[in-house]
Amino acid sequence: MEIQRLNSDFGIAGQLDIFPGQGGFPMIKISNGSAKALISVYGGQVLSFQPHDQVEDVLFLSQQSEYVAGKAIRGGIPVCWPWFGPDPKGLQRPNHGFVRNQFWQIANTEAINGAETKVSLMFNETFKQENTWRQPFMLMLDITIGTSLQLKLTTFNTGDKPFSITQAFHCYFRVGDIKRVKVFGLEDCDYFDKLDQGSQKTQHGAVTVSREVDQIYIDAVKKLQIVDPVLKRRIHISSPNTSTAVVWNPWSKTSMKMPDLANLDYQKFICVEAGNIAFDLIKIQPGSQFSLEANYSLLAD
Repeated sequence: MEIQRLNSDFGIAGQLDIFPGQGGFPMIKISNGSAKALISVYGGQVLSFQPHDQVEDVLFLSQQSEYVAGKAIRGGIPVCWPWFGPDPKGLQRPNHGFVRNQFWQIANTEAINGAETKVSLMFNETFKQENTWRQPFMLMLDITIGTSLQLKLTTFNTGDKPFSITQAFHCYFRVGDIKRVKVFGLEDCDYFDKLDQGSQKTQHGAVTVSREVDQIYIDAVKKLQIVDPVLKRRIHISSPNTSTAVVWNPWSKTSMKMPDLANLDYQKFICVEAGNIAFDLIKIQPGSQFSLEANYSLLAD
């Protein structure tokens, strides 16, 4: 009945359909003149984005993902908010915040034209719990599916006190072979190596991956590029309101400890994450708002 109501309120004939996905989670399926996509209402998470000229999905989604309330879905683009990484206050709250493992609400859907579809998801303070997050707020996530994938996450401070957040779009990009991928745009940037006690280092040349990596880049440029010679494409990442970026891959040893990831899956993805992370702390005054934006587009190589 809930799915029927959602389709009645938000479905778009010939372009957008809402159906019960794995775990019974409501899923939004989009197919327009430019691309097809899959969005989970749980987590407010884009799970798939595939322009019609692409043989492979732009995003990686683990076949071993758990679709269980309270757990994050492994892959796609999880939303990290209101903190990135471990609980900054050490209160044993979830890694990467709480919105990626809760249900959002569909606020609006729109066929901009035959080749572009926009979905707006909302997360409000009804979640507010004494031991998790005491500040009144509202989030709006705008997802636009066209020749590119556009994301805009807006945080509204609806209370009477300022609060600070870190946040990120935790993108899992599908690649042909992790060992052959290069990430451009971070050359000469300093970064914190989380696998070496957070020591500060400098990136020399393009980023390549031949072992486990977990690196937070500071003073990062607004445009990055993933070059994938196996899938013969370039993924462009543009994020105007950020100054930090993360590159992550768990490699073989850590992957084996992750039940929602197959042992060899690390070879098939790279996480390049745009966000306001670490020292890029965003303070939002009462009655104010801040938007994290990102655009993901492709070029054949």
